[in-house]
Amino acid sequence: MNRWLIALKFVGIGWYISLSILGGVLLGRWLDAKLDTGPLLLIIGLFLGLFTAFYGAYRMIIGPKS
Repeated sequence: MNRWLIALKFVGIGWYISLSILGGVLLGRWLDAKLDTGPLLLIIGLFLGLFTAFYGAYRMIIGPKS
């Protein structure tokens, strides 16, 4: 595979990880403000974002199953 394609793949994985975590945190923070639940939904959003990020990155790295 071309070196540029490999580099772009890892850049894409990095963006996926960062946006998944950021999305979970922002959604949890927004829900906390709307529902007045303190930091509970922020923490839940963080963990859901982390799980989504690392599971998705794992799937991207191993590629599709044959």
